[in-house]
Amino acid sequence: MKPAWLSFLCVLAIAWANPYLSGGAKADEPAAAETIDIAIEAALHCGSIATPLPAFHDHAKHGFTLDDLLAAGPIDPVGLVPHDGATKPLPSGEQLRWRIIQAGEEGFVLERPDEGPAHEYLVFYLEADRWLSATLKLTGGHPVRAFLDGQAVTLSKDNATDKADSDDTGLQDAGTDAEAEDGAAKTTHSGSLELSIGKHVIVVHTLFDPEQEPVWSVDARLSLPAEMPAETPAETPEAVLLPDVDPRRPVNIHDILDAPRIASAVVSPDGKLAAVQLGEYGPGGSHDRWLEIRSTRDGRLQKTWRGGLAVSRLQWAPAGFKLSYTTSEENQTTLWLYDIETGVARRLLRDIEHFGSYQWAPNGSFVVYSVNVEAEADPREVKRVVDPTDRWPWARNRSYLMQASVPDGMTRRLTAGPLSPGGWRISPDSGRLLFFLSEPDLSARPYSTSELWQLDLHTLDATLLLDDRWIGGAAYGPDPRILALQGSPSAFDGLGRMVPDGVQPNDYGGQLYLFNLQTGEAEAVSRHLQPAISGIDWSLQDGKIYARCTDTQYSNLYAYEVKKKSWTRVDTGLDYTQRFDLARTADIGLAYGTSATVPNRLLAIDLAKNKSRLLLDPGADAYRHIELGTVEPWTCTLPNGDELDGRIYYPPGFDPARTYPLIVYYYGGTSPVTRDYGGRYPKNVWAGQDYMVYVPEPSGATGYGQEFAARHVNDWGVLTADEVIEGTRAFLAAHPYADPEKVGCIGASYGGFLTEYIITRTDLFAAAISHAGISNIASYWGEGYWGYLYGARALADAFPWQNRDLYVEQSPLFHADKIHTPLLLLHGDADTNVPVGESDQLFIALRLLGREVEYVQIQQQNHHILDHDKRIVWNDTILAWFARWLKDRPAWWEALYPDSVEEEATADAAE
Repeated sequence: MKPAWLSFLCVLAIAWANPYLSGGAKADEPAAAETIDIAIEAALHCGSIATPLPAFHDHAKHGFTLDDLLAAGPIDPVGLVPHDGATKPLPSGEQLRWRIIQAGEEGFVLERPDEGPAHEYLVFYLEADRWLSATLKLTGGHPVRAFLDGQAVTLSKDNATDKADSDDTGLQDAGTDAEAEDGAAKTTHSGSLELSIGKHVIVVHTLFDPEQEPVWSVDARLSLPAEMPAETPAETPEAVLLPDVDPRRPVNIHDILDAPRIASAVVSPDGKLAAVQLGEYGPGGSHDRWLEIRSTRDGRLQKTWRGGLAVSRLQWAPAGFKLSYTTSEENQTTLWLYDIETGVARRLLRDIEHFGSYQWAPNGSFVVYSVNVEAEADPREVKRVVDPTDRWPWARNRSYLMQASVPDGMTRRLTAGPLSPGGWRISPDSGRLLFFLSEPDLSARPYSTSELWQLDLHTLDATLLLDDRWIGGAAYGPDPRILALQGSPSAFDGLGRMVPDGVQPNDYGGQLYLFNLQTGEAEAVSRHLQPAISGIDWSLQDGKIYARCTDTQYSNLYAYEVKKKSWTRVDTGLDYTQRFDLARTADIGLAYGTSATVPNRLLAIDLAKNKSRLLLDPGADAYRHIELGTVEPWTCTLPNGDELDGRIYYPPGFDPARTYPLIVYYYGGTSPVTRDYGGRYPKNVWAGQDYMVYVPEPSGATGYGQEFAARHVNDWGVLTADEVIEGTRAFLAAHPYADPEKVGCIGASYGGFLTEYIITRTDLFAAAISHAGISNIASYWGEGYWGYLYGARALADAFPWQNRDLYVEQSPLFHADKIHTPLLLLHGDADTNVPVGESDQLFIALRLLGREVEYVQIQQQNHHILDHDKRIVWNDTILAWFARWLKDRPAWWEALYPDSVEEEATADAAE
């Protein structure tokens, strides 16, 4: 018998002239066949599983039929991704082994049981290089059902048919009423499949019915309609739709969203245990959360709790093996303390309304927690807006601090007044409390005050320590006279500046200061450190200050030794350290995060030796068959002599002899595009769709030093647009396997602005996508909740009434007539950061100009698309747009968005 791949090539070779594959038949040629049939000639199967009907199955009331038995199959098809040689245990203790089975003239002939009914599963994979609408045909004499990627396929029963007669091409003449040679009729079941670009798993589940024909067989075929929208032909026939038995595939959006991931992780006081909260999405978007306790020495699991466990705010009590957490119902929260050694949980606080957050006192004798208070609405349903922040629905809400003793739970209120305390920390001796108070102040940038207060927890006397609007974080250390403060370069009258006079620093670039409470003097200890600080913690164990930093493309951890006045990078084993936690009495840290090609992981850090060890890789099983392309750094020299940092994502199985379309992704704002895995713009997924992905890091991002970051202020595309354009040209010149005619660009928020602005400057790109982009800087500045506040740093001292060159000339809306690149505008219709009007305006302009533009709003979503199911549709929309313009394959886009509203409504109703 021919190998499956050879028969498949024969099938497609015969049908190659049809309009779907070749782009249309000539007028003088005979009409093409109505369908192209592909026989499935190899599959994985696990062998028959004998399953007798249950006792009393034939009772007149509430009996149990073979259809019920089929529906209650022993193997869950959701997540079933077997490979040759894989085993699966049965309740009897036996092991099923998956093996490759070849199809014969009657399809897959299965081993019938000695007696009674039995189950059998056939699994094969389909790799589509374009969006396809296909029909799955299953012919046999026994009950059958099918699943596509874990979802049931609706099968309809065709007329009784004869045995499948297969010729050398694998084509089948089916659909006539006939009797098989043994006198038993076979039935063809058909189901519709919609296959997006990528690899899919088909599970065929069949049940042997002793009352039916003695031969147990399933003939599986795929039928593709010949009349399809013409698309660019594949370079080789097998690239269109390839059946195989190899589960290896590129990553897709479901892997990114659904695989188990770490939600939080905290280390015990002695550094021996890690409490880890995890979650994953299951079928139908269901979300499961669970809790694990693991050893930090070897990652061994000590305890676990599963089953819809809705706990949050994990913390270790300061002494012993006691874990605190909260549970909530509606607006009421209970704080629990669980003793790991005894297994006893007790309530510390019960049913606190509008509970916010909490912290343990270092001596363990009390906790401090916040309570939120919602402002009363005007019963007339009107609102007088008193300042720009008062536009926010939550602006008049307040919070206050409470103290609760442990273990008796006695409480007292610590703060009152019109301002909400934030960023609070309890002193090492448990006698004092730091917190910040802030209120709007339009007299100076950044248009709000920032006051640092200290509360004596014995007398409740509050002392103002510092009034500096550029300070926003504080931490106690081992010396009660010294505080560690986190702020911007402009704090302490510019003490942290490392830019020439007359240059405005980028005040998003975090700095670390040591502040002497007795003298009131500050020391800028990070002004010579290139990375920008985003969070700090002062260890009482070793006396070092640990800072999580934006470090070029990386998010790294650095340690500052106060006595030596030196910085050292801490090895967390991650490209992107998302969170870090310190043990109280041991040189152990806990870090979790990702790397460019590594999903989330948990690591323990030996701080004394500066070495990390892996504790948990929660997605290992979900990613066992995933193939990721390599990621490499790539820099180029710009025409002005500057170096442009960046990186490349290669497709899995990259072949330098081929030519690939290219996607260019950037942010271009105040932050670099870090090397975290997945995220809202998953470059690995795009590369898995057979694109090369180039990520340039244009001027203005923090983490490259203050001079580089300062270029962001009042730039708005002047530098960054040219850098992206020139970087892309240099990339194409250096990589002949990137197709210069098929280059797309995409950015979001400030990056969406940059997309819109870039395509007013060049026709280099064949397609562009702007998510939540800013088309009119002036309207964004005034209408968005945070536009003027972002402008306090990115538009420093520049206003619409005195800087027309920036607000008008740099706004894409005022250059819409220069846009000729096909543009997709995406926007959450509830966006409070970049109002939806930013896309509205440019969409109207381009439609009036007759340009190629599409506009998709994601309903009930804000600046970020967070809803699980909507995020999948949003992701598919991005991929379908690029497939349309960078691969000349519009079918996916047309399936998602039919030409007319009526067609779209019909399609939605059908789904």
